[in-house]
Amino acid sequence: MDTQKLNTKIELTEAAIDLYIEGRFTISNLTKKTGKTASEIYSLFPNKKAILKFYYPSLVIRYRAMISEIDDFDTYTIGEKLSNFAFTLFDMMGERREFVEDTFEKYEWNCSSKNDFQEEVKSLFREFFTSDGNIATSAGFFMGNIFYSSLKTQYLYLVKFWLEDESDNHERTFALTDKITGFIEELVYSRIVDKGFDLAKYSLSAFGFNKQVEDFNDWVSSWFEDEPVDEVEIEIEDEEENDNQNEESEDNE
Repeated sequence: MDTQKLNTKIELTEAAIDLYIEGRFTISNLTKKTGKTASEIYSLFPNKKAILKFYYPSLVIRYRAMISEIDDFDTYTIGEKLSNFAFTLFDMMGERREFVEDTFEKYEWNCSSKNDFQEEVKSLFREFFTSDGNIATSAGFFMGNIFYSSLKTQYLYLVKFWLEDESDNHERTFALTDKITGFIEELVYSRIVDKGFDLAKYSLSAFGFNKQVEDFNDWVSSWFEDEPVDEVEIEIEDEEENDNQNEESEDNE
């Protein structure tokens, strides 16, 4: 989808949410508020509910645009990136907290199937981790789809905690966010397991097991490779030879 259509969708969604909070959300009122025709609205959204639900994935889309303007964002640690994302979205959702309180549970928390918001969150987290050069090699053992799905789920729990947090200025939520992101950073940046592998390789080499070291390296490398697809090789020469033999047999007969 091009940028203009995306911006129009976000504009319509935000206007619809304002009307929703006022208890006046109808397509007729939305056309009056935005100047868009009903046909223009329905060309972007299949129904009224879709307009409201787009609010959540639009948060991540808007966040991506924001961090693209931060020159040194790539230098942030993984903990800083995760914290920045969580705190920024708390601020964004806080602007329309009444809507989030009324819809987060039914649109996101109790959603059993995949949806755009959760997929956007997973995709963003994956980009954070795969572009970070400080991630320990051993962290690759568990950084698959299940890992990112788990992070996404933990983030949903964090939003739910934020909505129910009655502490001053949501201090408990911010403290919990810091602890979670700090733990994740320690987990994926830790070089302890890497050093264990280095020790094992050195020990094998020191005792003259060079072949075992090569096998060990290949074994570790295989954990980070996709499973090869078996290819069926057709031996053309053999087929031609069999055909020639069959032809000779027929001629002899």
